[in-house]
Amino acid sequence: MQSFMKQLVQQRDKLSQLEKQVLNFFIRYPEKIDSLKLEDAAKEMYVSTATISRTCKKLGYQGFQDFKLQLKLYRHDVGDSKHHEPSASLSAHISRYEQDMHEALKRIDENLLKQANSMIKRAKQIEWFGVGHSYSVCLDASKKLIMLGKRSMARTDWDDLRYAALNLTKDDLAIFVSNSGETLNILEYAHLVKKQGTPILSLVGTKHNRLSELSDFVFYTPIKNYYHGEIDMCSRAPFNIFLDLLLLEYGS
Repeated sequence: MQSFMKQLVQQRDKLSQLEKQVLNFFIRYPEKIDSLKLEDAAKEMYVSTATISRTCKKLGYQGFQDFKLQLKLYRHDVGDSKHHEPSASLSAHISRYEQDMHEALKRIDENLLKQANSMIKRAKQIEWFGVGHSYSVCLDASKKLIMLGKRSMARTDWDDLRYAALNLTKDDLAIFVSNSGETLNILEYAHLVKKQGTPILSLVGTKHNRLSELSDFVFYTPIKNYYHGEIDMCSRAPFNIFLDLLLLEYGS
C-alpha cells in the first residue's frame, strides 16, 4: 500500500513546523509506532500528545489510534508483497546481470547524454539524493564530478538531505537515484526540491513512479528484482554505467 505513505508526504505542506516533526517521525520510524502509546510517542518526538493527535487528524485520521491501525495494515501489506526469489544457480545470476546491462546500454543514446549533460553544465552546483543501495551510486558519481571541476555533494544523513533540498535554487541541479522511484524519503526530498524550482534529473529502475512525475529528465532502465531472504540483491550497476558515460561526455 505505497499510496498510504505517499499520501502522508504529499500533505506535508499543510502542517505546522511541530506537526512536520511528527510526520517525519512517522515516515522514518514506522516500525516503532505500533508499540507506542500516545504518551510514549509524545516523549519520543518531543511534542505534546495534542500535537500528535492534531497531526493525525490533519492527515485524515480520527486520531493516533486510527493512524496506528492504518499504518499496521500498510506494513502488513508491504511485508506480504515483497518478492522473495528462490535460490538460483551462479549462471542464473550471471544471466540476470547480463540482462540488466543489456537493457541499460540499449537505452543510452547520444541525444540522451547531451540532454542530461546540458543540465549539469548549466547548474552552479549538483546535489545528489540516494538512500540505501542507491547512495553508493551517488557517492561514486559525485566524487568523479568534483574531480572534473564541478561543485557536487552526496550526503548520507536524512536531515542533511532535507536541509540541502530546502536550500537549492533554480540555478542548481538535483540528481535523484532510486530503483523504485517510490522511496518515501526520496519522494519527500523531491517534493521539497520541486517547490524550490530546482531542475530534477532522476535515474529509476521502475516505470510509472512518482519520482519520474516530479522530474525534468528521467533515465529509466529496468532492473530485475532479486531478494536473498530479506536482502535486496538487485544491482545498481546500470545506473553506474549511465552516469559514467554521462561524466565522460561532461569531461570531453
